[in-house]
Amino acid sequence: MAVIYEKLKMMREKAGLRQGQIADYLGVTQTFISKVETGDRNLTVDQLESAVNLYGYSLEAFADEELDAHPIQFAFRAQDVSQEDLHVIADIGKIAINSRFMAKMLEEANVG
Repeated sequence: MAVIYEKLKMMREKAGLRQGQIADYLGVTQTFISKVETGDRNLTVDQLESAVNLYGYSLEAFADEELDAHPIQFAFRAQDVSQEDLHVIADIGKIAINSRFMAKMLEEANVG
């Protein structure tokens, strides 16, 4: 589990998001997110799925420290990111995750 929480923190920082923003997005407190990132608390499966969608990772990428993961890169023009913005980004992330999965499946089908 420690690998997952280290990756969550790394991706949050790479995205330029604060713990408070992620907490609001997931419906928890900033203190809870801080404890998650240090391994003192655990996210529910739904919360973890919401987080990975926001960052554009598959659940597999978060669990496997060896897996080469490719997060979605995004840039913000506004000073602050609203909760609505985060939900839209997560929806786009889910589409990207599914697209990567489908491309991998097609590639494997063509090889096999």
